Amino acid sequence: MNSPRRLGHFRPIAAAAISLALVLGVAACSDGKKAPSDTSTSESTASTASTAVVPYQTTYATAKGSKLTVYSELPKSVVTTPPSSTSTTTAAKATVAAIPRTGLNSAAVKKTTDGYEFTNPTYYKNPLVVDVLENQGDWMKVLITARPNHTTGWIKAEDVTIAATDFHLELDLSTFHLKVFQGASVFVETDVVIGKDSTPTPVGRFFVTEKIKNSSDTGVYGAWILPTNGYSEVLDTFDNGLPQVAFHGTNQPELVRTKSSNGCVRIPNDVVIKIAGAIPAGTPIDIFATTPTVGSITTATTAKP
Repeated sequence: MNSPRRLGHFRPIAAAAISLALVLGVAACSDGKKAPSDTSTSESTASTASTAVVPYQTTYATAKGSKLTVYSELPKSVVTTPPSSTSTTTAAKATVAAIPRTGLNSAAVKKTTDGYEFTNPTYYKNPLVVDVLENQGDWMKVLITARPNHTTGWIKAEDVTIAATDFHLELDLSTFHLKVFQGASVFVETDVVIGKDSTPTPVGRFFVTEKIKNSSDTGVYGAWILPTNGYSEVLDTFDNGLPQVAFHGTNQPELVRTKSSNGCVRIPNDVVIKIAGAIPAGTPIDIFATTPTVGSITTATTAKP
């Protein structure tokens, strides 16, 4: 961009031809109608889980205060057990610049000298949630909303409460098929719409950042929007907003099993209603180009609470 903007919102990246309404300078996720209601709430008050590692469980952290500071590097004085990489992980190879960055910060997060600063609650008044990768006592390594995708950082344990979920999502892009697991069992599964070849749905580990209920089931985003911590890896902005990838409903079910979106995953409305009613924010998502025979989240354990 010739003159980078400061963008105070995200845009779930749906059909390219659709121009979305702006409400108070922030994305309205209901196809130009009333902005989504702020009715969904993550499991932010759940008690601390057992210290034992439990198969199929993912630990997530909910911010306590009005801001959550995420450090790119763990202080050198901190000793981890077992030893951990103390720097931010940036595994994805995006073809576009970082988000956030100078001149392109969202309302919910900004780049700082030491890392990132997130606001709590979110714009849609939901608790701020991040997924925990390591619990090192006073410090936690977390997966955050930033680009390059899969960026991690460190937070102070005293700044969050923690809980766990045994739900997780797996999407195989090669078959257009989404499975939602509860533990080792399939809770629900469906075929979906994925990104076009020119604007592909990114692959890797992500998580649901919050749940947004739309005022109508008939809009482009259907009944619910489930934003993720991932961004498009080819779009720098989308319709004057940030190109945040979301799983959401659809008013075009005839497009299921096609590559028709700008990176978002469109789910039949009856299924997205069931998913949104069951999973908490913080639920992990694995997106595969093709489903691997080994190494799936269904057989992996995650960081202990």
